[in-house]
Amino acid sequence: MGANSINFNQEQEAIVLVCAADENYAMPLAVTVYSASLNLKSKQRIELFVIDGGIKKSTKSRIKKSLASESLTICWIQPTEKILDKLPLTDTLTTATYYRLLVAQLIPAHFHKAIYLDTDVVVKGDLSQLWNIDIGENYVLAVQDISQRSFKYFNSGVLVINLEKWRTENIGSRVIEYIEQNRDSIRWLDQDGLNGVLVEKWGELDPRWNQMHAIHEYSSWRESPYAEDVYNDVLHNPYIVHFTTPPKPWQKGCKHPGKDLFFQYLDMTDWSGWRNTIWRRMWRRVRKEAKRLWGFTKNAYKTRETLLTTQASVPKL
Repeated sequence: MGANSINFNQEQEAIVLVCAADENYAMPLAVTVYSASLNLKSKQRIELFVIDGGIKKSTKSRIKKSLASESLTICWIQPTEKILDKLPLTDTLTTATYYRLLVAQLIPAHFHKAIYLDTDVVVKGDLSQLWNIDIGENYVLAVQDISQRSFKYFNSGVLVINLEKWRTENIGSRVIEYIEQNRDSIRWLDQDGLNGVLVEKWGELDPRWNQMHAIHEYSSWRESPYAEDVYNDVLHNPYIVHFTTPPKPWQKGCKHPGKDLFFQYLDMTDWSGWRNTIWRRMWRRVRKEAKRLWGFTKNAYKTRETLLTTQASVPKL
């Protein structure tokens, strides 16, 4: 099912944008949404829904300050699905990676579709062009994962979701069930689950809408899965840059060619000037150790109080 036609009747419709983040990805979230808002060339508004996996109140204030605009509204959503806590995780993928599976049930019912973006992306293109692509009967629009050449398999970092289809056929729950049944064989968690359930039900987007890290590993277009013109477009003129492979730009040791692009937009937010320096890393370690010691001290104090209370209640011989 293709995904190249444009529906011009939706030009003035608000763009429904969904992101998910915990405290660790709150700063990158600001970069993702700010870049999308800044490069929006139409007069469409953005209605942003943030699925909140534990963002601090003070951090939310910084995000709001970074994204303050008359053309953007923010709605914070608290996920309540306890079933996600039982799903498999990895060292780099937390429960927040599953939040995209809840989009259809968390977003108000009058919305028929939504764009979902991972919070490790920078938007360089006009998001209204992505929004105005006719989704048709597809359950989702996405980009073919560059690392998978032998079969159809999409990357779940950039999605246009058909909310009506997802609600009608309970896609989120079906994907969760698929993951539970195949937990020993899946590698990419929610992404594997989505691909397992949505076989032949998704439309393929122009790969410029999700430039993945692997494009930089090819010495020429001949090694890539793309024709020469497509390869050059994806490499040099992506609409969305997706930092798919750790370390990410805000983490130690990142060598991604688009690292400076991330900081270019970061410096337009309330985190302007932030860099992951050795002094900042040392401070984080000191703060983490202080919290650990404080927790140890509190537990020791509680233990002492319990012992004293117990001793006081024991009759003397």
